[in-house]
Amino acid sequence: MTKIATNYASQRTVSGSVRFNLKYFNVCLFAGLAVLGVMYLINISDLTVQGFSLRDLKSRVSNLASEKMANEEAVNAAQSYYSLNARAQGLDMVAIGDVEYLPASSLTVARK
Repeated sequence: MTKIATNYASQRTVSGSVRFNLKYFNVCLFAGLAVLGVMYLINISDLTVQGFSLRDLKSRVSNLASEKMANEEAVNAAQSYYSLNARAQGLDMVAIGDVEYLPASSLTVARK
């Protein structure tokens, strides 16, 4: 009688360790890929939301910058010489002409 020897019958190798099981490896690999896929989708969703909020903030910045420029123009117009002159004429004030100063009689102002 002859004996047929196959390598599939033994679950242990020569060194005594358990053989590498492909079924568990495939399950772990699939689970790892699924976890990474879910993390990728969460990250992409978060980045999309941040992009929309960033776009909204940029539009608010541009609106506020144009409003600031309009306010600065209004302030400059209110403080201009021509505007102040027109408002001063509306107050019925007398314009300054020649100014005459009184001469000082003596150089001493105060004594102790």
